[in-house]
Amino acid sequence: MSSVETSLRQLRDGDRVQYHGIQWQVKDYSTYTDHGYETEEWLLTAQTGKEYYLLREVDPAHQLTPIQWYIAEELQDPCLYDPHSARDVTLDLADAMRHYQSPYPELQLFNRVYQFESQTAGDYESDGSTLTRITWDYWDPSHLWNLALEAWSHGKLCVYSTRTVQPTDFTQIDYHFGNQSSGNFSASTHFGTSSVVGGQSFGSQISNLSARNKQFIAAWLITIVGFLFFIAGI
Repeated sequence: MSSVETSLRQLRDGDRVQYHGIQWQVKDYSTYTDHGYETEEWLLTAQTGKEYYLLREVDPAHQLTPIQWYIAEELQDPCLYDPHSARDVTLDLADAMRHYQSPYPELQLFNRVYQFESQTAGDYESDGSTLTRITWDYWDPSHLWNLALEAWSHGKLCVYSTRTVQPTDFTQIDYHFGNQSSGNFSASTHFGTSSVVGGQSFGSQISNLSARNKQFIAAWLITIVGFLFFIAGI
């Protein structure tokens, strides 16, 4: 595992990372498991309000490349069609998925047709709560664009447009100071070292001040003794 990938996996709520020249903040972190299939997901938000999901997928079915990274955008009010009948099947998908019906072999979104590839069903954990999620994955013929459908146990259907990315596409990782597991240790260590250095400097100033006081007192004693000798005529 590369150092960049390790750094990305340490991202948690409040951390920041740069992607395509834009700074994104981690709003949420969650995990998903299904009998060896795993995903880690980070919800990234920009100052403009734009949101992406960064995903790290571990799929044992892909032996040559079991680990893949993706960037996904949730589509609002999409219309999904059966390309063979031109029928809008969006409203039927959630029920079909939750009842484990056979997936549509192909789906069309906008002007792109996607072929069904795989499905998963497992537990999704976020903020201490667990939900059941069923996912249907579709890919375009070039295998560059993914269409992911997620049917949740609470009845919601989410549709995502997804494409592959590389960990090196993400730069300038900035860990949040409030998150120890995401690098606060080094920041705290640096801060603590600065405090110790400052304390040593302050102690040196006290030491120097004491030495100057001793010299000042000795000088006054010599002056007073000399004055007494002068009065006594010695």
